[in-house]
Amino acid sequence: MASTDYKEISAIARKRRAANIDAYFHVPKVDESTLPNNLVEYALKSEYYDASELDIIQSEALQILHNIKERKWTALEVAKAFCKASAFAQELTNCLTEVLYSEAMERAKYLDDYMANTGKTVGPLHGLPISLKDSFITAPHPSSIGLAHFANIPTTKDAVLVNILRSLGAVFYCKTNIPTAMMMMETNNNVWGECINPHHRKLSPGGSSGGEGALIAFRASPLGVGTDIGGSVRIPAGWCHLYGLKPSFGRFPVTGGQPSISGIELVLAVNGPMSRSLESLKLYCESVLSPTVAPWQFDHKCLPIPWRKDIIQPRGRKLRLGFIGNHDGLCHVHPPVQRALETTQKVLEAAGHEIVHWNPELHPVIVRTLVASFYDLGGTAISEVLQPYGEPVFPSMEGYSLAAKAELNMTQMRQRVLQRNLLQQQFLDDWNATATADKPPIDGIIMAISPWAAPRLGETQRNFYVGYTGVFNFLDFPACTFPVTFSDKALDPGRDMKAFHQLSDIDGRIQAEYDADFYHGAPVSLQLAGKRLEEEKVLEMVEIVADALKVANVK
Repeated sequence: MASTDYKEISAIARKRRAANIDAYFHVPKVDESTLPNNLVEYALKSEYYDASELDIIQSEALQILHNIKERKWTALEVAKAFCKASAFAQELTNCLTEVLYSEAMERAKYLDDYMANTGKTVGPLHGLPISLKDSFITAPHPSSIGLAHFANIPTTKDAVLVNILRSLGAVFYCKTNIPTAMMMMETNNNVWGECINPHHRKLSPGGSSGGEGALIAFRASPLGVGTDIGGSVRIPAGWCHLYGLKPSFGRFPVTGGQPSISGIELVLAVNGPMSRSLESLKLYCESVLSPTVAPWQFDHKCLPIPWRKDIIQPRGRKLRLGFIGNHDGLCHVHPPVQRALETTQKVLEAAGHEIVHWNPELHPVIVRTLVASFYDLGGTAISEVLQPYGEPVFPSMEGYSLAAKAELNMTQMRQRVLQRNLLQQQFLDDWNATATADKPPIDGIIMAISPWAAPRLGETQRNFYVGYTGVFNFLDFPACTFPVTFSDKALDPGRDMKAFHQLSDIDGRIQAEYDADFYHGAPVSLQLAGKRLEEEKVLEMVEIVADALKVANVK
């Protein structure tokens, strides 16, 4: 009889992970007390990698693909380098769940043989290692999503997206850590444990795609795929200083993943790419949504919209961008995030773009409706898989346990849908109202990703706030993160709390927690959102913003 003790289940899963790593690599054990905060620099400067491996893991996706195609590197060399890096990342950050090194080596050898025999590549991603959030099913490996219930159960059928990426030439080599049921802002669970931020080991890498964020930031993945229902791509992308795209529902295939709340339709989960490079995101989107791949043939939820180019016309025109300042109506941002906002605004205005103040008056009601919907629709679904295994409930998830005692009836559900539709339409009306007699509506909205640059470990258990990201899930608008700077204790002193006027209780608690010395070195990123199904335009706008920051030498 299978165990129902989550501790025993966890031990089996962790033993499997360790054995699959040890079969290929002997990772040096480290004394945590001797480690610096920045694990990225520590790893790159260690003697763990040879010169060739360092060259490979620090290259972006396009360069990797070019070097494989030109036969400077083999797919096997690339796969081994990233497998080795992921093993080190696991030792230092606890970012992995399932380890697929055996399949990766076999796949890479096949791709090398294919090229040697045909002189061609399998597809545009030939030989590119791609990491996957644990929720993407890669049969027969389990897809636990941080729950003992699924931790050691084999799967039988790959997700549609997994099949598509494989057909394009991708090499899968690991799956990455997530929070319990993928419903927390930081990555921790009772099966795999807590994941930490490689840029600052006392901070969270975010959630729920936190393992992805940590792995990519560590230089152990050139491109990963996460999911997002309340910020689960953008929060870890932002906290790990990455680009991360949350698309509108329907742009990318979703069939075949492991859901946390089955059947939820009020707010829809999506998946999107994460990388240190914006070019890697564009490569991913162009490859998956090419007319030849046509993912809508394999997923009935996927819209038949091939990836488009040069959306912003005329080319080179200046943008009109809505801008949300140091609060969203419910919660202020920490000083480093405010500096990033102010810097970005100045840089864009200096480059000739127009900044339009966006009043976030609808955001508080959207946020409260979103969070209440997660609890009300997910309470029973999550509680039913936690309780039989005796899994402790994390503080930020206690709302699910409470909600499980009083489910919505059909009338209440209809009212929620109606309220959602009305708020979505009102937001669009407000967007269109930014047009003037001689100017069109704004192109997009720039705002923070969260109150924190990246919070200390465990902070979001005390103060859970997804308002900055969740608003665009509720609206089904695409949004992409972009790195701006790092927290600096000299530039980002704490506020005078005696003079500070909080917008809410959680606002006061979050601001009081800020410590300039502790947060020194934390990554600071922002996000840019566009209207529904404008993913191409969003990436083009982010590129314009990123280029402006680069020209202004913002680091």
